[in-house]
Amino acid sequence: MDQEHAKSFLKEIIQIKSVNPPGNETEVAKKLKELFEKHSIETELVEYDENRSNLIARLKGEQDGPVLGLTGHMDVVPPGDIEWEHDPFGAEEEDGKIYGRGACDMKSGLVACAMAMVSLKEEGFPKSGEITLLATVGEEAGAVGSSQLTEKGYADQLDALIIAEPTKNEIKISHKGALWPQIIEHQKMREFPAFFGKSID
Repeated sequence: MDQEHAKSFLKEIIQIKSVNPPGNETEVAKKLKELFEKHSIETELVEYDENRSNLIARLKGEQDGPVLGLTGHMDVVPPGDIEWEHDPFGAEEEDGKIYGRGACDMKSGLVACAMAMVSLKEEGFPKSGEITLLATVGEEAGAVGSSQLTEKGYADQLDALIIAEPTKNEIKISHKGALWPQIIEHQKMREFPAFFGKSID
């Protein structure tokens, strides 16, 4: 895959205003789908909501084997109220850097996954197994796209997963998360009189 072509494609993806809310990720998904179909890579759109579709791309080897997953989200957070030095959706290039909302988080990572699959296809890989890209909607507000794909079983066959989030070029082997436990307490005061040192009527 030619680097200039890859960079040009990234700029086109950054220029798509897939701001969440409301999302509008389908335009990004269709752009990726067009790229993959050009290189004969199997794709599938999974609709989440109006103008919001996840994209699945599969690059299969000739023999069965492990399935490696790649994933990235297509939505970006709003530009905010602070004035930008560059158009947030202009994908302007300056001093070797591309500026725009989502350039880092995470359209660059997403496009890198897509281009890696195209490059592997051009080189005749994988020989066995499968590489599956899951491009998701709504990561910036609830990770709704990845939740939908998980519930529908799209992640069931994955043996490993590479998440292309920005990590300052350091490979991480884990990801922070959140735990929201719900504790329900049922207490009968009459059963614990000794605890209070007196009987309870």
